[in-house]
Amino acid sequence: MPTQTHSLSPTLASGRRPWVTGVLYGLAVALIWSGWSVATRLAVTTSLRPYDVTFLRFAVSALFLWPVLARNRLDIARIGISRLLVMVLGAGVPFMLLASSGMRFAPASHVATLMIGAMPIWVAVLSGLLFGERFTRRQLGGMAAVVAGVLCIGGYALLANRAAGEWRGDLLFLLAGLCFAAFTIAQRRSGISPWQATALVNVSSAVLFTPIYFLWLEPNLFSASPGELALQVLAQGVFVAILGMYCYAQAVQRLGAPRAAMFGALAPAFAVMIGMLFLREFPAWTTLAGIGLVMAGVALVVAGGRVRAAGLAGTSKPEAGKIRNTV
Repeated sequence: MPTQTHSLSPTLASGRRPWVTGVLYGLAVALIWSGWSVATRLAVTTSLRPYDVTFLRFAVSALFLWPVLARNRLDIARIGISRLLVMVLGAGVPFMLLASSGMRFAPASHVATLMIGAMPIWVAVLSGLLFGERFTRRQLGGMAAVVAGVLCIGGYALLANRAAGEWRGDLLFLLAGLCFAAFTIAQRRSGISPWQATALVNVSSAVLFTPIYFLWLEPNLFSASPGELALQVLAQGVFVAILGMYCYAQAVQRLGAPRAAMFGALAPAFAVMIGMLFLREFPAWTTLAGIGLVMAGVALVVAGGRVRAAGLAGTSKPEAGKIRNTV
């Protein structure tokens, strides 16, 4: 009996602990991303431009992360050129330029909902089309709630607030969400650790974008105040680029890509509260309704049972677990 108890405890612990820590990582991601959306909105509507915050995001983080990339270069080389490109492009310079450019037109609550909130839908679509993942009815209902929430916010911008040009930012946010969803899928299937994925994206993006930034663009860093630069260095280069991506990769490993992405959909509520306090941006009632739908969708997906890969019917539990871990 003591021997049996001892052998079962690690199994129970390993089954519960990854889920609990995955939830904590997911909540941290939602808080970090919401703060990032407000900080970036502040930057691109004052003295900085999208390419300035893009440079700060990757240049600062690369200074801290290049030793990680150097120590693990052989492991990263094994992921393959196609996954490498998808990861670097999906969470690198194209993603950041799309997101920051959209923030010049639309408020922080929109980026948090239409980019971060819609991203789980892109992840689900890509997972289903490319890898045959299946979802429970409750999870599908949660995804439908997220779509409804996105339509509430995007519909208001397109119909009731068209003159302000917010629909342009909303479209860019949706495209940025698709890019990051592609990164999510590629990172999950790459087999590299969260630190390796974070270092790969940030260092590679810094190497590629730095010469473009100084040779062909017009840097505005030297005209910004020291306080504004310090805020963006922390927000872009430390919190979202390092801590945010690391926590997100950890959540993906523990919960799977669709569930981890759903936690990002909690960011709209946080972004609204922070935006009201610091940017004086008060959302319309349709935006609040959309945020409520998105958060309800998050709860449904997280509590909706495990995501199952196609072809697992009749597979034993240990084998099914192995297959799920590769998705």
